Amino acid sequence: MSAPDIVSEFAAVVNAQVGREHDFDGSTNASLAQLFSQLAKQQRDEGVFSAGSISDIRDEETYWKTESGTWELLERLCQQRLQARSDALDKDAGMLDESGGGSAEQGAVGSCSIARAAATDFSNVQELMSNTPLLTEYVEVRRWLEETARPFQPVETRKGYLFYTRRSIAERGLLPSSVQKGSSIAERIVTEADPDAASRQRRELVLEDAEYEAGLIRTLYEYVRRGRVANAMDLCIESDEPWRAATLKGGLFWRDPTLEVGNGVLVEDESGERMQDVRPLHTAGNINRTLWKQACAALAHDENNDLYERALYAALSGRLDEVVLVCECWEDYLWAY
Repeated sequence: MSAPDIVSEFAAVVNAQVGREHDFDGSTNASLAQLFSQLAKQQRDEGVFSAGSISDIRDEETYWKTESGTWELLERLCQQRLQARSDALDKDAGMLDESGGGSAEQGAVGSCSIARAAATDFSNVQELMSNTPLLTEYVEVRRWLEETARPFQPVETRKGYLFYTRRSIAERGLLPSSVQKGSSIAERIVTEADPDAASRQRRELVLEDAEYEAGLIRTLYEYVRRGRVANAMDLCIESDEPWRAATLKGGLFWRDPTLEVGNGVLVEDESGERMQDVRPLHTAGNINRTLWKQACAALAHDENNDLYERALYAALSGRLDEVVLVCECWEDYLWAY
């Protein structure tokens, strides 16, 4: 089935469904986009493809997946713009209610300036997002790219950091120095097992450990590519490499509940709707986040590091050059940019 035939078929399905379930009153654009996404996903999941070769069937399946994902993105952006418009109207109404306040208004401006001076990184980012609708849409597109990324097989967790390398070091400690010097393999292996030993000594890990580390780093990158940094940190801890988790956690914005103005979200429970304070109980995040980003950028720039390790820390620090080295499809490039 050619692309025009697929489009015609989908149009017929959409017309039939919309005619039964929706009216065009001008207020359902977002829900219609969601409906189109669901219909395209249904076409793909049902697997009702035209007769043809395996490659033709795969092409048609890819088409339906792309069609569904595109409508999902449009629905998200439509919701974003509707919410931004609603927030702007509420803000304008609030300003009108407060107009004519005189000295009270001046006092409010003064207190606002003090609050900004003591703002945390987290509150600064929140303010930037609320005042920049386009940036909010960029973030939504990035989330969409992360959630729709192709599945991958993560590396298994393994207890015992550098198990084979540490065993090799221990065994060499029992051998005479003359035997150790005569082994070319032993001379290439690190003599210490700390995380920086390989780069500091310009030596290698035992093969089994080197292969696992490569798989672990690739998995960490793939998790970050999918917006699953928490999963990446959990994997590091479960694999007895908590220091790697710490390098990932450094990207959290610094927060201090004593400096943040009441930060609430609307929640609904048995008693009805109410505002719930979402400020942390204690300080959180990284107050030296700028320094952390510089360290990540240095790791990404170091050509002696693994390719995916460079891409991982480049993505975290906002460097593009190293991320594109591992991009495999259009969505990967768009996410990187």
